[in-house]
Amino acid sequence: MLSSKFVVGAIGGAAAVVAVGGLGTHLLAGTESTTGLDRFTTVLVDGHRALAANIVEGRTEGKYHPLPWVGTDVTVTCPSGLKAVAGATLTCVGKESDGKTVDIPVTVVKATAGSVTWKFER
Repeated sequence: MLSSKFVVGAIGGAAAVVAVGGLGTHLLAGTESTTGLDRFTTVLVDGHRALAANIVEGRTEGKYHPLPWVGTDVTVTCPSGLKAVAGATLTCVGKESDGKTVDIPVTVVKATAGSVTWKFER
């Protein structure tokens, strides 16, 4: 018969592995990003500084499916840049490998002269 210390240790070790995996998933699966606004990332949209569409597309694509068990693998396109104004919204489109498309709402959480914090809905 197995000793009770071994059983308790095995259960405790398994619980620790699950907890670390859950924490890692939570950290990698976040949908919020803060991006600096500089000459390489900034465009004008309706007279406002905006985060360039290719920056929003790339970051969203990378974070939409960061781990095999989180999200779906998509190719993202956005119609324009994301205005660097708190509350500004934009709807990008994700195309899955089977051709199915999904709308991806993007929202500015916070904007300063030097950066924009934004998030998307998965």
